[in-house]
Amino acid sequence: MINSFVQGLTGKAPEEIISPALQADLLANSNIDPARGNVDLQCVYKASRDGFSAVDFHNNCDGRGSGLVVLLTKSGKVFGGYNPIGWDSTDDYGNTNSAFLWYKKGADKAVKINVLSGGNAAIFDFATGGPQFGSSDLIVGPPKAAVMGGFAGPDMEDTTINAGSLRTATSTFGGAYETDNGWPRGNHNIVDVEVYCNGNIKPRSKSGGGFNLWPF
Repeated sequence: MINSFVQGLTGKAPEEIISPALQADLLANSNIDPARGNVDLQCVYKASRDGFSAVDFHNNCDGRGSGLVVLLTKSGKVFGGYNPIGWDSTDDYGNTNSAFLWYKKGADKAVKINVLSGGNAAIFDFATGGPQFGSSDLIVGPPKAAVMGGFAGPDMEDTTINAGSLRTATSTFGGAYETDNGWPRGNHNIVDVEVYCNGNIKPRSKSGGGFNLWPF
């Protein structure tokens, strides 16, 4: 794989941001551990392929179960998070002790950052925003406007109007997750975003209906 710093400078999205070995290392013992017999880990969303709008993100990730988020910035930083409860455009937040943030360190190593005890408000799921961990620990593609009536169920308005762009991300660290001096705080311009989920979980149709194999 080409050095991530060079990839960031060129602004050209790589075929995959991190190796399958690093994916497996990050997801060991998780709901979507590739070593599990019922998990077919797939890149269900890649911004450079599917589009950078929050709508594109939710169209590809909602109803797919747990997901690993991988970011590559223009400065060459590689980091992201693991959402064990998945996305469904609920305009609500979720509590979980299993979520974590992570960043790449060295050639093919990663550092995990655990959610604080209790896992309160570890995951936010705004229909007009991208992946969000904590209220501000990591926000990818923030909504263009505040979500009105938040935490009272999904907004029925046209989500394309205020959909954020996943070309930007921001982090003011230490709200819902432990602190780590190596974590890339601040604002970031994004080259690519990838989300890996269990390919055996097929998304719900927008008209409703369930799906099997949850949770993975």
